[in-house]
Amino acid sequence: MNDEISENDTLLSNMPIGMQSPLDNDNDNDNNNNNNNNECDTDDDTGNDNDDDTITSATTTTTTTTTTSDNNSRSKCNMLKNIFLLSGMWGLGLGASFVQIPSAQNVLTTTGYDSISTVPLGLIILLSAPMAVIIPKLMSRYGEKIIFVFAAFLGCIGAIIQMIGVLISHNNGSTFEITMLMVGASVQSFTYASTNNIRFAVAYFSTKEFLSKATAFVILGGAGGALLGPFLSNTTRYIFDEADYAGNFLQIAVMYFLYGILAMFVDFAPLPHPSNKTNNNKQVDNNVDDNRNKIKNKDNNNDELVSVEEGFAGEFKVPSSTPQVIERSIGEILLDTDLALLIICQSFSYNIMALYMSDIQLPMASCGYNADQRTNAIFAHMLGMFLPSLFSGSVITTFGTWPSTCIGFIIILLGGGLFYVNNSLLMFTIGITVVGIGWNISFVGPSAALSKVYNEKEKSKVQGFNDGIMLFTIGVFQLSASSIYEATGSNWNIFNAILMGFSILAILMTFAKAVKTTSFLLRK
Repeated sequence: MNDEISENDTLLSNMPIGMQSPLDNDNDNDNNNNNNNNECDTDDDTGNDNDDDTITSATTTTTTTTTTSDNNSRSKCNMLKNIFLLSGMWGLGLGASFVQIPSAQNVLTTTGYDSISTVPLGLIILLSAPMAVIIPKLMSRYGEKIIFVFAAFLGCIGAIIQMIGVLISHNNGSTFEITMLMVGASVQSFTYASTNNIRFAVAYFSTKEFLSKATAFVILGGAGGALLGPFLSNTTRYIFDEADYAGNFLQIAVMYFLYGILAMFVDFAPLPHPSNKTNNNKQVDNNVDDNRNKIKNKDNNNDELVSVEEGFAGEFKVPSSTPQVIERSIGEILLDTDLALLIICQSFSYNIMALYMSDIQLPMASCGYNADQRTNAIFAHMLGMFLPSLFSGSVITTFGTWPSTCIGFIIILLGGGLFYVNNSLLMFTIGITVVGIGWNISFVGPSAALSKVYNEKEKSKVQGFNDGIMLFTIGVFQLSASSIYEATGSNWNIFNAILMGFSILAILMTFAKAVKTTSFLLRK
């Protein structure tokens, strides 16, 4: 029995740091306590009577139960604490980027640059595409905490650059002002890509069963970002005299500063210590040698002959109990899993939503609605994006990833249809809010499901590949969003019809996948 315990302890010590969630680590501690208790029981069998065994067993059971209960309680509190902090980071990060939409856009439209009014946001998202590939690798090397804090620092710098440009130029539309807006937006691309990575970081703290709800709860933080973002920007816009919107960029800097503060309190996954890696390698080698010797002894005792002619002379296999994780290429993962469809769904969901959100201000301005009314519509849209997280996790758990994603795209299509009712402020607000609700349900499911297609060795490259493609497509469309709108003759009905067409295409794809998945489950 002691040999079995020794082998189990060796296998546990060989597992890389960071492979398990905090809940799993606590469970391992409980298992170790049980093993130690079992050793005590073995010793009692050799030197004590049956009554002592009974008393010892009862005491051990009580102690183990109490320890397990305490550990589980602490683990649950730790999980909820970190999910709450990540939710706050998501809300501040997304809220800050959404302040860019009305602020930079209004600066450019009021100075006569309507055709490039969506370029600052487009630069942030487009440049975040290569950053999305690099950031997971940087996190693996330097740790998530350092990268998130550094991202917050860059976000503050970028926003301050934009604020200085507006303060010095006083909204006169000078080349200097436009340049500072673009440069500041470009600097914030690293922060935007890091913020998108938060929805993957939650997988470390959550159990598999709770992952969909945990991801939804993190995205729910965007509702707080809506309050601190576009809604608050109506007030901060006028902080500086003769430099409208400069206060909005100061607000963005403050939000990114708070983002960094929260990141410092999150218990991100620790990095493997170099000495631990060396010790683990030595332990694995010793374990393999011991297993080989055991196999040799067993073969000798059973008088088993090894055939040289068949090519098996002197070869011994490592027992399957030794954990081995194989790293696949992106091409293999695309062929073996639903990664391609998950990326397509996330890209469709985000692009359709972002095009509605960025361009809706143009027809609203044409209808005579002022900056505050347009900002309020964006605020309502953000509430629609994030408040459904209160129930979208349960919807995904109940119906599954693909049926719920299909439902989300149907809701987006419904929101687009509402814009054809009339051009009232109420209908603009309701329509864009419904689009936000559809985005939440169609985006959360594929985001949570992404963690199921990779193992720990593949994590950084799959996440980088996923967000790299998604953000690249969003950036391209955001850079050209205002130009696309002008290409339709500034006709909101035509522009809306194009987006509804993409919604229908997404509905067909996800519906087909949902039917296929359901049929497969029924056959099983």
